Amino acid sequence: MRFELRIPPLLLFVVIALAMWLGRGDERGGGVALILAGGLLIAGALLGGGALLNFHRQRTTVNPIRLQQCRVLVTQGVYHLSRNPMYLGLLCWLMALACYLGGLWGWLGPLLLLGWLTRFQILPEERALRARFGIAYVQYCRRVRRWC
Repeated sequence: MRFELRIPPLLLFVVIALAMWLGRGDERGGGVALILAGGLLIAGALLGGGALLNFHRQRTTVNPIRLQQCRVLVTQGVYHLSRNPMYLGLLCWLMALACYLGGLWGWLGPLLLLGWLTRFQILPEERALRARFGIAYVQYCRRVRRWC
């Protein structure tokens, strides 16, 4: 497919977050929404930071566009919770922004990120990792869910 593994997920996140911010209305989330936003920010940082730390420890690439440089199948740490904790962290941050901005329109951003990453990033990554790591990756997929 033309868009598979072409747009860096971090760039997509920034573009969507910027669009959410620029398209915000006068509404703001308050009270519980702000508490939820704070929790989502922390969860996103822990997931993404934990994933990056695991990749650094294994001395493998974090570049999701250059899968051929992947040396090791990382399954430790936050990778026990999700096969995609970096993407889950980005999703948490967009959901935090949606909580902060309030209103229903802000939730289109996280939905767009979820759909795009699943279709154009995660599914092609899974095919590449299955080809590269074989049965070890298949068994890992049976134990750990894609998103969480």
